[in-house]
Amino acid sequence: MGGLKNRLTASLAAAWEAEVLGVLALEKLADRAPDARIRARLAALAAGCQAHASRLLARMAAIGGGPLPVPPDDLEMPESFADAARLEAARAKSSADRYVVMANLARRAMDPSAAWVCELNRAEELDRAAELHEIAARCGAGGSSFMAPPA
Repeated sequence: MGGLKNRLTASLAAAWEAEVLGVLALEKLADRAPDARIRARLAALAAGCQAHASRLLARMAAIGGGPLPVPPDDLEMPESFADAARLEAARAKSSADRYVVMANLARRAMDPSAAWVCELNRAEELDRAAELHEIAARCGAGGSSFMAPPA
């Protein structure tokens, strides 16, 4: 069981890092959004990623996990707002796919709470991916640059 717990803990830590990077990416997108409505929606999606990270951190604390990876301070994004939104949508979909694997690992490790966290985060990541695809489509199907210059 120790090996499964170690794998689960490492997976939760990697997912935590991905969620922290998602917050960073969405905040960067929000800063460069073409209008206030999209900016507000991206800020709400970033708050969702922060909630995912908090759930993962709580679960790791409960099972004695650590240490946490150190995410980078900055993240490269495509120049085009639509391309950047599509890239973040792909990351969200990839995270959702990893959460399926993690939920199954948690079940095998006899940790239903971690499985529940992974299933909840997975559902919300799928919603985030769909919303980001919609935002990208609205902001430029041709991938033209809609981002404001960085402040």
